[in-house]
Amino acid sequence: MKKQIIFLATALSILFVFTACNQGSVKTKLPTMKTEIDSLNYAFGLANGSDLRMMMAQDSDSVDYKVARFIAGIREGLSGKVSKYPELEQVGGQVGGWLAHQKESGLMGDSTLTLDFNLIKQGLINAILDKKVNLTSEQSQEYLNNVMTARQERRLESQYGEIKKEGENFLAENKTKENINTTESGLQYEVIRLGKGAKPTATDKVKVHYEGKLLNDTIFDSSYKRGEPIDFEVGQVIKGWTEALQLMPVGSKFKLYIPQDLAYGANENNPSIPPFSTLVFDVELLEILK
Repeated sequence: MKKQIIFLATALSILFVFTACNQGSVKTKLPTMKTEIDSLNYAFGLANGSDLRMMMAQDSDSVDYKVARFIAGIREGLSGKVSKYPELEQVGGQVGGWLAHQKESGLMGDSTLTLDFNLIKQGLINAILDKKVNLTSEQSQEYLNNVMTARQERRLESQYGEIKKEGENFLAENKTKENINTTESGLQYEVIRLGKGAKPTATDKVKVHYEGKLLNDTIFDSSYKRGEPIDFEVGQVIKGWTEALQLMPVGSKFKLYIPQDLAYGANENNPSIPPFSTLVFDVELLEILK
């Protein structure tokens, strides 16, 4: 998941810093969070408030004024009103409008997560004032990433669980067959032809011919069909390929059986490869490029 930034970079030049000794009526506090959704909303505010605090330029206006104007702009943006202020409320309005969109689509695009403006607001204020944050910006972002990734994987597993199970069953049976080698990572391979050349390292660039299939023998990619091999760096492909290529002397041809976690895992962006798919490749290592 990409980092969720709730403000426009081009608008930051017109913002003031939210740092001052006198906090006045602007209160920092640790809110009560009873559910995971509560924690996500608060962490979301903390992560983005820290970014705002770091990127704003300093001046002498009171922190009360700055925070109040910014929060007022967010409220107006959420309600669809036009901001009356040319500076802080303008940016707050942009943030509020963006939050209003998330109010419809769900926090960070997840329709099952309800946006809680009060918790986000408190996270923003605490982070901007750098008081009672209880999590750093990095920790907040890490928490958001971990929870959202886990939620996405659970959602996809409920939809594609049969594919994942099919792959696990296939690999469990396949590893018992003669001539199948299994590495510590779970990668399985069969040596079709063993070459006599050097083995590449993760930083080498290589030329290969290959064909990739799903377990039902559907071909999703093939350099053979395109009529020419491809070049790439060993360390810039899926984990299963990176590991396997370093086992292959130039001139070798291996058949690879790659578990989903060494392939594309829960990724659902490739229409030819369903999430959690175990993949089968025929790979020929033609040369190491200089």
